[in-house]
Amino acid sequence: MRRSTWILSGTAVVLVAASAVTRFAVYPAVHQIPSDTDTTFVYSGTASLLNAPAIEAGDLANAFLADVPVTVERRVQVVDTDGGVAVVSDDVVVTGPDDAELSGTSHRWAVDRTDLENRPAPEGSEAEEHQGLVISWPLDPEERDYTFWDPTTGVEAPAVYDRTEDVEGREAYVYEIEAAGELADQAIAERLPAQLPRDVLVGIAGALGEQGPDPAMLQALPEQVPLSYAATTRRVAWIDAETGSVLNGTLEQTIVAQAPGPDGPVPLAPVNTMTVEGTEETVADKADDAASAANLLWLVRLVIPLGLLILGAALVALAVLGEVRARRRTPPGDGAGAAPAPGPAAG
Repeated sequence: MRRSTWILSGTAVVLVAASAVTRFAVYPAVHQIPSDTDTTFVYSGTASLLNAPAIEAGDLANAFLADVPVTVERRVQVVDTDGGVAVVSDDVVVTGPDDAELSGTSHRWAVDRTDLENRPAPEGSEAEEHQGLVISWPLDPEERDYTFWDPTTGVEAPAVYDRTEDVEGREAYVYEIEAAGELADQAIAERLPAQLPRDVLVGIAGALGEQGPDPAMLQALPEQVPLSYAATTRRVAWIDAETGSVLNGTLEQTIVAQAPGPDGPVPLAPVNTMTVEGTEETVADKADDAASAANLLWLVRLVIPLGLLILGAALVALAVLGEVRARRRTPPGDGAGAAPAPGPAAG
């Protein structure tokens, strides 16, 4: 076999091996949450909430602020990885006019780096227990229902697949989530009063009008009303069909004050309501990011492995063709082992 044939054959083997490595080693390595993930999603909308300074000043007429413009920034950052598990911080800050911070929460989760389901927390990670999805969707989302974790109430809720829509030129699966229960997020609870004067609750009821509690029921309460809180959340998420990234989202959250009653907590009045959706700029940015990620995955999953495989096959074909042509150019009987020409006959 000629030296050029050995070179072509060896190169072909290397290319085929590189194709397999790219598809079955490199692709899984890039098709997971990167260890340097640090992304922020921005929402805007309105909120209605207790006005703590007015309550402290006894200004009951302004004890409740309605339809205040707010901005919500949610930052998700990978802080550690352990094989196929990522530990992520999940920080949410709600700001009002003049960038005044109205609320803030901070959580830490341990999730699978591919399907984003809950995983046992690595030792020392301080990740909270949860069930199902919490920060986003699997990298290969499906048109089916999932289990979602609601940090506000600390309960599981179904994330129901509802429809498929177009978001900035990207195909998106739309999921709806509703959760309700006692307020479980301590960061939110710490910003709410443990008790309120009855007159304040009466003032809030007056501001709510027909949506407020029965004034007669409020008058039956003690002058200082001890409070607990319950919450309901409704989310809608638009998830990129190729990458599982969040393209857009809405959140409707209501926190209701409760007074103790003979048969359990008695709902009194909403003390915090918020309705927000993704900003246009954020949605456009997330769609661009999803398109870039999808192109990269397409290259690593298909284009590069297939290209290497085709090039390897082409080199094998060239090696075979060159060897065949070389043999055709060699005259029959040429070379060592050819029979000697007969000499003159002996007389």
